[in-house]
Amino acid sequence: MKKGKFIVVDGMDGAGKSVFLESLKNELKKDNQKIFDVNEFWEKNNRLPDFSEVENFEALYSSEPTYFGIGKFIREVLISKDSKINYSTSVLAQAYALDRQILYEGLILPFLKKGGLVFQSRSVSTSLVYQRITGRKDEIDFEEVLNLPGNQFALKNSPDFLIILTVDVQKTITRLANRTKNDNSIFEKATFQKKVKKEFESNWFKKMFEKRGTKVIYMDANKTIEYSKQQMIDFFKKELKFIKK
Repeated sequence: MKKGKFIVVDGMDGAGKSVFLESLKNELKKDNQKIFDVNEFWEKNNRLPDFSEVENFEALYSSEPTYFGIGKFIREVLISKDSKINYSTSVLAQAYALDRQILYEGLILPFLKKGGLVFQSRSVSTSLVYQRITGRKDEIDFEEVLNLPGNQFALKNSPDFLIILTVDVQKTITRLANRTKNDNSIFEKATFQKKVKKEFESNWFKKMFEKRGTKVIYMDANKTIEYSKQQMIDFFKKELKFIKK
């Protein structure tokens, strides 16, 4: 049974997940907690870190899909606008689920078991929304997505907190067009993101996680960056300040 705390931040593309996560990262640093940035590690080493490389840290910062192996292939090929092959949603769902299970079993759960804090961008919450509303002819059945081994494994190890960022669709599209980071993703379209917003804010979605013990929190990402940061600071002070030993 996990002893630490697991936080996932999710929402539409361009909602501002990085702003919220960086704010949490800064609060942890102010609290003198040592943070292992898995994203930076992946960029330099192209592999999953061994537990021995992270066990002396108090917090772990991660993302899905990963930036190595299957996750890297997802980012660079499967969901790339430049891909020459139109991969089916079933292939995408299976790839995401396997990448997720490798990350959970190899890193996240051992870190939580030792009492660490994990904060992450996206998880199975994304798959349950994105891969059921593609609108393509080969659209995957929701039950198939739900029952993939990697997704079932993630749901059984549901996060303690799932923070969903709410924002106007047009604002996310503008942000995506203006940001320097370019994911070149097939999902970054206004019509698709409208469906994404609706699903993330639906009752079925919230209940899916609440019945597994997850506290679902909706944060307003429509306003200023300063307002977004303050929401995460307030969350940290209320929910996480007590965790440092």
